[in-house]
Amino acid sequence: MKKINLKHRLGAYDIYIGQNLIKELGGHIENLGLADKKSKFGIISDDIVYPLYGEAVRDSIERQGHAAKCFVFKSGEAQKNLSTLGDIYDFLCENRFDRGDFLVALGGGVVGDLTGFAAATYLRGIKFIQIPTTLLAQLDSSVGGKTGANLPSGKNLVGAFYQPQLVLCDTGALSSLPKHIYADGMAEAIKCACIKSTELFERLFGQGIGAEEIIYRCVKIKADVVEVDEFESGERAVLNFGHTIGHAIEKYYDFSRFSHGQSVAIGMAYAAKISHLLNLCNYDVVEKINNILNIYNLPTDTGEKLDNKVLVRICCGDKKSESDTIKFVLLENIGSYRFVKINKDEIEDILCKI
Repeated sequence: MKKINLKHRLGAYDIYIGQNLIKELGGHIENLGLADKKSKFGIISDDIVYPLYGEAVRDSIERQGHAAKCFVFKSGEAQKNLSTLGDIYDFLCENRFDRGDFLVALGGGVVGDLTGFAAATYLRGIKFIQIPTTLLAQLDSSVGGKTGANLPSGKNLVGAFYQPQLVLCDTGALSSLPKHIYADGMAEAIKCACIKSTELFERLFGQGIGAEEIIYRCVKIKADVVEVDEFESGERAVLNFGHTIGHAIEKYYDFSRFSHGQSVAIGMAYAAKISHLLNLCNYDVVEKINNILNIYNLPTDTGEKLDNKVLVRICCGDKKSESDTIKFVLLENIGSYRFVKINKDEIEDILCKI
């Protein structure tokens, strides 16, 4: 088992990475002194994950003498909306949760983001714990305190920075993932390597690294960035590499054709090409990124011609848009990046060359 301690403005929390951590939740709660005996726990999950791990989490909590209530919603990115959030609030009110109680996010990124946002806003803040069950959530979305929901106008347009009390990344849960869901997580691992670690990129390229080590290295990269810039006022924006175009592609297809990881993969391929077109990097960087995405069965394009006017309009509605520019994370080389603001009138011309 590996452990990373992430320090933030209001304190710190531990991120554990290893086998069988789901069953050890109750022990961690007691060992860390997170709750008193009166505290109850609300397990928030989806209808795919809860049947697999929900009862194990509930039993672990109840063995420590705490009451546990469960709220399960339909899985999928389409559920990451204000309607589902409202249902969670109703569940909390009906079960009389107060500031001494906890939420437990059991699932992938959608569950984690919604649960974290509910925790941040219900009663102006109650504590929560992350138990991510997908590779993508374990190495990325469960760490760092970004929470939120989607609006019809775009992805993650409402949310809050709100840190969990504990993160348990049970690598045993990854064995139940379909191959395409596991590949989604590898897109975020490749992202971390592209911006921060040539060594990790080479090990991923050679496929000579296990899941626990991938998660540890990516979480360490993210934790180091978050400790420097918790609220994304500067350096933390580097973690958006591939996401500017990626989020726009998700919205372009109304979240129905490409998953988040697939969209980020396409976004990274676009970002590499934009980097080359702006003379920031050699073309071999573009080739390296395309090749590593192919290795992990991730797409490098949508397979069809896009309406660039629509794509740019979606980008302009993204939270990374500033005044008349869009902020991109672009590459100078593998492991070396630069922030570049591109005028909205120019980006469409650039996309036409890709």
